Amino acid sequence: MHDEKILGLQCRDCGALIPEKDFALSCGKCGAPLRLKFSPDYLRQELAKGFPAPDSRSFLREWARFLPIDDPGVIDTISLGEVETRLLPSLRLGRSLDVPALHFKLEIGPTLSLKDRGTALCVLKAVEMGRNTLCLSSSGNNAASIAAYGARAGLRSVVFVQRDVSPAKMAKCQVYGGHVVVVDGDMAAASALCAEMVSSRGWFQCGGPNPYRVAGKRMFAYGIVRQLGRAPDTVLIPCGGGAGMVAAWDGFSELYEAGVIKTMPRLVGVQLEACNPTATAFAQGKETVTPVVKKPSLSDAIMNNNPCWGTYCLQAVRQTGGTFISVSDAEFIKAIKDLAAMEGIYAEPAGAVSVAALAKLRAAGFGDPGLTVCNITGHGLNFPQATAGDFAIPAPIPATVEAVEAFLGA
Repeated sequence: MHDEKILGLQCRDCGALIPEKDFALSCGKCGAPLRLKFSPDYLRQELAKGFPAPDSRSFLREWARFLPIDDPGVIDTISLGEVETRLLPSLRLGRSLDVPALHFKLEIGPTLSLKDRGTALCVLKAVEMGRNTLCLSSSGNNAASIAAYGARAGLRSVVFVQRDVSPAKMAKCQVYGGHVVVVDGDMAAASALCAEMVSSRGWFQCGGPNPYRVAGKRMFAYGIVRQLGRAPDTVLIPCGGGAGMVAAWDGFSELYEAGVIKTMPRLVGVQLEACNPTATAFAQGKETVTPVVKKPSLSDAIMNNNPCWGTYCLQAVRQTGGTFISVSDAEFIKAIKDLAAMEGIYAEPAGAVSVAALAKLRAAGFGDPGLTVCNITGHGLNFPQATAGDFAIPAPIPATVEAVEAFLGA
């Protein structure tokens, strides 16, 4: 273990601290989630040396100074070549939305979603601990991620999914050799069964409350600051279970406390109108999230009606002066099309919601978002049916120049 770097696992509620070697998913005193507590002095000293240079082999190597990695030699046994994700400035869409300083963080890893950032570290830790079965509950993207990294590491992966899930995402999981357990229920039911297998069989939980997952995902914030050379003013983050929001809050907070950034960005959580328990709690001024009944939606992702990180998402948004926005299916479909046609970015519904929310931000009284980052959390190929019915294959034309010009209206 790394005593100089990490002080232990700390409860997010009561503050109780246990040694990292006594790994757990929740606090033994109050049951709340745990976080990797990094030494503030260590982070301050390491960050004073500057950010690491990009590493084309793996972001696990790139950010190793800031990650809980005991044996760097394990990286090559689990890596799929995941690198720090791209940050693209908007060339057209931002101007159309009156947000000229808009950027897109393309959190799209080897399995085409943001999940690889957390999964890579979780699987590395499973190998370090000698575990042989990985598991999680997932709406799809996390299932594909754990199956791919499990295959690379030579471990068994078991994923629990809700009844209604994208066939494309399940096909990816299965082709990687993942064992898919379809639960006759929603994400809450899938999560409960997964938790029971973890406690009764000793499987390694790679989703939900795993503190290593959030520790890996928090490098999202480090990457943005390095790429921009400063903190953004506003970051829009899709929220299902909410781990991505909490991880971003952790990462930006560390950079702020170390003096790397002068201000915290305002964090904006985005949910679907069909399933928005955290946004509802925010609007009602509540400190905890009450489960909701999901409504039909074209999207199968970020449809978590009982998010385990909901309470902490509320804290992150309120403490940074952010807000929550809910978007409709029609609004995220429009965002998918606009991103593709205006920026060349093909996003799945769960990723496009951040852009859909941006169009509603000013109307919500948010004011000027300034330098803004939209988190695009997955590739459109994860859910191509979202817009498939909106386009038809054109009828054949004669093979002549004139026919081409007539077809194009030239």
